[in-house]
Amino acid sequence: MYQQQQQKQFCALTLYLRPTGNKAPKYEYKADAKSLFVCSITKKKYSLSQINDWYSTPEVQKFHNQGYRGKWFAKTQQIENPNKYDKGDLQMILSFIMIKPFKPQPNVDGMKPVAQAIPQVQPQPQQVKDEFDDDLPPF
Repeated sequence: MYQQQQQKQFCALTLYLRPTGNKAPKYEYKADAKSLFVCSITKKKYSLSQINDWYSTPEVQKFHNQGYRGKWFAKTQQIENPNKYDKGDLQMILSFIMIKPFKPQPNVDGMKPVAQAIPQVQPQPQQVKDEFDDDLPPF
């Protein structure tokens, strides 16, 4: 029977952008400068100038000390509670997510790396023959 793996807590700072009604190359989504980012752990809200304060919180520093690093991600999704002023039904979600950096494993699926799988051939000591030593039959 499989054991349930404890899922790691998700650590991110997220901003929701509203649709502008424009199509590319114009900007399709927008948010006011006073819009607030939401922490996924504490649900506290931070302004753009407070992102460094969020990063310094003990909850985020716990991830940082475990080797997690931040990366920006974005996706679009349907608006659950549309505002009457929205000019579309999709919103952009911009998130700064703390993720564990990829470290390649030396052994995948029980197979050895190529350098270990191919045996190394040891050079054999060469025998030095005398200059006049032939293998000709006698006359």
